[in-house]
Amino acid sequence: MDEIGQKLRNARIKKGYTIDDLQNVTKIQKRYLIAIEEGQFDHLPGDFYVRAFIKQYSDAVGIPSDELLEEYKAEIPDSQPHEPNEGKDEEKTRSISDSSDSIFSRMRNYIPQIIVGVIIVIIIGVIIFGMVHRSQSSSQVTIPKDNTEESSSSKSSSNSNKKTTTTKKKSASETKSISIKESDTKGTYTVKNLPTGKDADVVVTADGGQAWISYTVGSDTTPTWQEAISDGDKKSTKLTSDTKKFAIHTGNIHNTKISIAGKNVDLGSTSDSSTIVRTLTFNVE
Repeated sequence: MDEIGQKLRNARIKKGYTIDDLQNVTKIQKRYLIAIEEGQFDHLPGDFYVRAFIKQYSDAVGIPSDELLEEYKAEIPDSQPHEPNEGKDEEKTRSISDSSDSIFSRMRNYIPQIIVGVIIVIIIGVIIFGMVHRSQSSSQVTIPKDNTEESSSSKSSSNSNKKTTTTKKKSASETKSISIKESDTKGTYTVKNLPTGKDADVVVTADGGQAWISYTVGSDTTPTWQEAISDGDKKSTKLTSDTKKFAIHTGNIHNTKISIAGKNVDLGSTSDSSTIVRTLTFNVE
């Protein structure tokens, strides 16, 4: 063990400190404190830290640090930083500056040649552009149209427009809107002109309060579905193209709204009834 390390260790023990205690006091890692006590200064981060750590160690255990460092200065590595060689740095800076100046001076010598070269390139580009444009203009030949062909084309276009207009008129006349009418029998409706080629939706909506609904198809007495619909909610059912009859039984006609394929069913006569439980039958034609 080194003499300075032994002296510091004895002072620590006399102070009643363990290595862990000293680590908490000095904030120096325990392995560095042990290295100081063992005189293994090469285990520390660097020469500068040797003096700094010894100073902190000695102050913590009650030994005047300045006297200790002076007494054992021969054993402690020199931590004085070396003065930078300012002359060399200035010389390097001057060399770089001179080099930059020489490069710019050379470039200045070539500026006239560079300008001439750019002008020549621009002139050549303009000449080439003019030649290409002239070549394209001369290659475009206008071929006169035959009046006979033009007249025939005009007639063909006119006939086509007439056929299209006629087809549209026929389609409009053939398309009929859906019809939902109540027959003489109260609560029985006839549905006509349902959309073809696709299913229609029967939508039952509770409006103004809860409504208990039962839905049946054809002559079947077993409901396809039945449930209590809350106010504002709706129940949608697909009406297939082969359905000829369906019925909707409502527990509160006043809170029930029905639409078929987007068209609202007029329930005016049934809603005026004093009986709120009603069965509505729909015959599809």
